[in-house]
Amino acid sequence: MFGNRHWILIAGLGLVAAPAWADDAPAPAEVLSKLHQSNVKEVEMGKLAQKNGQSKEVKEFGKTLVTDHSAADKKVKALAKKEKVELTDEKPAMDHGDLTGADFDKKFAQSMLDDHEKDVAEVKKARDATDDAQLKALLTAVLPTLEKHQETARKLADKEKAEAK
Repeated sequence: MFGNRHWILIAGLGLVAAPAWADDAPAPAEVLSKLHQSNVKEVEMGKLAQKNGQSKEVKEFGKTLVTDHSAADKKVKALAKKEKVELTDEKPAMDHGDLTGADFDKKFAQSMLDDHEKDVAEVKKARDATDDAQLKALLTAVLPTLEKHQETARKLADKEKAEAK
């Protein structure tokens, strides 16, 4: 979910995993910026899943990612505006967007699982470390959705592994 120059590309799809926070109490501006960039990336991956995915489940998860991360980003933008934090709207580079079908599904599922496992941990860490009440409330609000995405991704990844046998 979070991103900076320490993002790692996962499974060649341009998906990102969350880096550890540089310190125990990240600045609200840093967290909001990372949340925004992550939401933008997840929305783009969701669109790609709808376009390039093969299975109904992958396409539906892609739609869910677009819907949920768009809604979360509205909250992030509202708090950023209130806290006078400027957010950039640059679209992420999507490597290997030419993968389609079963190849896409397999890499997408595992990447989303890896990504959301890290996202959940990082959001919890930032939520517990921040003294900013509004930021803490935002992080608390987005956590259940990320946990739901993590579980959906786990089911997709397990299905892909089972089908590969």
